[in-house]
Order: sequence, then C-alpha cells, then structure tokens
Amino acid sequence: MKFNVGITPDVEMTFGELFFMGLDRERYYYDREKGERTNKLEARVYNVASSVQGEQLQVEIPEYVDLKEIKFNSPVQLKNPILTARAQANGNFANVIWTIKAEDIIEGVKSFNKKTEHVKEPALAGSDKK
Repeated sequence: MKFNVGITPDVEMTFGELFFMGLDRERYYYDREKGERTNKLEARVYNVASSVQGEQLQVEIPEYVDLKEIKFNSPVQLKNPILTARAQANGNFANVIWTIKAEDIIEGVKSFNKKTEHVKEPALAGSDKK
C-alpha cells in the first residue's frame, strides 16, 4: 500500500489537546548540485506538546506563513495536518520516522473534551405496532 500524499489524521484521537512549545528551527533549501545549503527558507519547525501522545511533537509549517509569536504553553490547533512516514535503515532493522506537516498553527483551542450525552429511549418507545 502506498500513501503518496500522506495520511490525514483524526486530530482529536491522534493528538488530543496541543500546547505551543516554541520555534525549534528554520529549515533552508539544500542545493544538491552545488552540495551546499542555500539562504532560501523552506519551512519552520515548531514544537508542540500533545496530551494524547504524552510527548513533544515537531510540526513543519511552510515558509509563506509568518513567524509565530505565540505564548509558551498556550493551547493551539493545527490547520489541515498531514502525517508522512519514512524508514531509516539501522543495520538489519529500520526505524519509522513520522513527520507532521500543517498549513498553519492557530492559537486557541477547540475543546475536544466535550462529551455529547445521548438520550436513551426505552426499547419500545415510538413504536405504534400492535
């Protein structure tokens, strides 16, 4: 099976609540012909904490999005996140390295913890059969 575009996760189930941890690094284009890094910005990588994963995640945001000035530990949302995976050989084994890319990081949170209460009807309620 091939996922050429990536996997769009169920954000609530996969990440839970996300909290902003700050800018990790800026990634620049690499010129393979010259064998050197250019000064052209490719993406910014931010750290966010996930309540479900229980750890810090790195989220890649494209260069055209302005630098985020979000207060540390503020709740955030990811706009259209996509997960991609690649394998990295390690002797006779391989490690899967997951990458999270999103269109933007938005300050504020949509509460995932609200549980909808379903009203249960009696088994025969509403049936007019005789």
